[in-house]
Amino acid sequence: MTRLLTISLLALCLLGSVSCASSPGLALDDTRGGQWVWPHFAKRQPTVLAFWDCDNIESIEAMPALNTLNDRESGVQLVTVCVARDRARANDWLRRQRAKFVVLVDEDRKLANRLGITSFPAYVYYNTRAEEVQRYLNIQSAWKFFDLPRFLEKGWVESGP
Repeated sequence: MTRLLTISLLALCLLGSVSCASSPGLALDDTRGGQWVWPHFAKRQPTVLAFWDCDNIESIEAMPALNTLNDRESGVQLVTVCVARDRARANDWLRRQRAKFVVLVDEDRKLANRLGITSFPAYVYYNTRAEEVQRYLNIQSAWKFFDLPRFLEKGWVESGP
């Protein structure tokens, strides 16, 4: 797995998609068997990281809204991060919720700790340089900023050439 990650990062460096001078990032698995490397996946498009725990009632109540946000054609990438320590329980819970969104597993809370996330749920917006631009602690606040026109209006991303 480590070798595959190293080869993938080298290929991205050669293609110019990732700065080779930067650190290799933090690799997290998703619930579908894929691997995502922070902060590299956030550099493709504006990104919202939604941190949640299936033991937290506010996180559970936000799931229908996350499914709806995921279905929107907004130009903003939604990536959720599950910090539940019991991966099997979290996977079972997600199946019952019929989650449609990307779920990264952060059992050891390495990403949450690196980004200073201490309460759940938390919604953190990043521009295409993977720089934090906004942070919310509830889905209602996060919802109103979940679109590319708002990112452009706030100057969080460039409008293009």
